[in-house]
Order: sequence, then C-alpha cells, then structure tokens
Amino acid sequence: MDKLRAWWLFRKAQSYQTHGAGRRAAAIYRQALDADPGDRGAWLWRGAVLAECGRYDEAREHVERARVLDSKAAVSRLFLARVLYDAGRVEEARDLVADSAENQQARCLLALCRLRAGEIEGARQILARDLPPNAWLLARLLVAIEERAGAQRHDCSPPAEEPPADRPGGRMSQLRRGLVYLRTEKWEKALAAFGAAPPDDPRTAYGLGVSLYYLDRFEQSRRLLRGAVERLDEPLASEALATLGKATLELGEAKEALLLLRLALSRGAATPENYYYLGLACLRLGRIAPARRAFERCAFPEFILQRLAEIT
Repeated sequence: MDKLRAWWLFRKAQSYQTHGAGRRAAAIYRQALDADPGDRGAWLWRGAVLAECGRYDEAREHVERARVLDSKAAVSRLFLARVLYDAGRVEEARDLVADSAENQQARCLLALCRLRAGEIEGARQILARDLPPNAWLLARLLVAIEERAGAQRHDCSPPAEEPPADRPGGRMSQLRRGLVYLRTEKWEKALAAFGAAPPDDPRTAYGLGVSLYYLDRFEQSRRLLRGAVERLDEPLASEALATLGKATLELGEAKEALLLLRLALSRGAATPENYYYLGLACLRLGRIAPARRAFERCAFPEFILQRLAEIT
C-alpha cells in the first residue's frame, strides 16, 4: 500500500475528469486503487467517471465497494444516485435522495429527478433556493430543460431592406463602426453600418452575417458567412465559423452544425455560448453524453434558472 502515490494519482485523475477525459481518468483512478485499495474516494470517483463513460454496471460495483468501506457515509448514497441517474434509472435515484434534505447536492439531484418526471414547478422551487455551481449537476439540468423545451427553432423574421450605402464618414469608417456595434450587441445598428461598409472586405460579410444571425435571419446569415469564413483572419474566422454553425443548427441541420461548431471551438472560439449550441446540436442528434460534456463548459446557476423559468 502506498497512500502518498494513491493521493497523487487521485489528484491527477481528478484533473483529467474535470477536463472531460473520462477514459483516461478512469485508468488513473484504477492505478490509485492499485496503490491503495482502501481509498473510498477513488472508488466513488471512478464509479462516477465510469457512469459518465456509459459503463453503468461497473460504476455501481465501485460505489457499492465504497459503501462497504464506510456504510455510514451519506456521500456514497449520493454517488449511487448519480450513477443510477446517468443509467436512466431516475426513480431509483430519486428514492435514494428523497430523504436527504440536509445535503445541498442531494436536494438539487432530487429537483433534477422531479424535472425529468415533469414536475417542473416543484423542481423550480427547490433550485430557486439552492443551486450550487456544480458542473455535473448543472449540465444534466440543462439537458433535462432543453429536452423538455424540445427542438423548437426561432422563426426567421421577414427579410428587411438592405441599408443604403451612402452613409456619412466613408466606407471604412462604417466598417469600424459596425465592429464596435457588434461588440456592444447593437445588431440593427451593426447591420446598417456594415451595409455601408466596403462590399469586397470579408469583414463586411462577417459583420452582416453575425448581425443577421442575431436578428433571426438565419438563411441570409449562413449564405454570407459561408462566403466569408475562408477569407477571414483569426479571431474573426473562428467566430464566423461558430456563428455559421449556430445558424445551421437553427435551420434544422444538426449534423452539419455539430461539425462546424466543433471546428470553431478547436480553432479558439471557446465561448460559453458556443459550447451551449454544441450541446444543443448533440442533444438534437440524440447524443446525450457529449451534450452533457458540452453543457459542463457553459452552464451556470443563473442561466439554468433563466431557462427553467422560460419553460415553466
């Protein structure tokens, strides 16, 4: 037994798990258990990461082993409820946390189970009082909320007239002005400014495409961004690619959107909004585990409560 090595390996595995490398984390937790078979934390967390990898029977065996090591520890019940929830056994998970009113995460897991059962108001009342910044929990809440919201898309607004090109200050001035309006999220003003900017500059097409996207004119946005993305420098190129992916998702083409968003994120457009839309694309393709991993990078308590209120 080597407790110091087990501790070091446990910390290393936690880092891999936090960054979404579940299989690698599971392998290192296994090494930690080889170094110290009595490490209850390693049994619990390897069980959790195995569940995230879809290996539910092994995950439950690990959590049960931790319960044997300390039968009085309430945390083992919470981990078992996590494993059961990920395995789709929501009612069993709910039964385990139903009487754990003193534990914040158990209460929120109960709210998650109630949300999955359609008890939206009951879930909202629990979460409004007590929602911790726990990435595992927030991601699953967001999946449940978006599943309940359905795959509804925004209706595209009717095409507006293109703004006239003869604006005061010159075309380059209008381009710079449009970029400022984008940063301040003044989409109508950005659209007008870019409409008067140099038409051959790829930044003009970028600005028009982004503005049109946020004005719910997705088809026009996609057409402009497709023509501009290869001609842009970074960081505008990756931002254009991400917006192209989001517009494509809004138009109902989840598979293509998924590819575009993954490429944009790999190039550096790693914003919470882009991870959210990546999660939506995964969810619409029925890929629950990747959706959860994406939502772990973007979900925070205030946003969860906002989305929950929108579907209540």
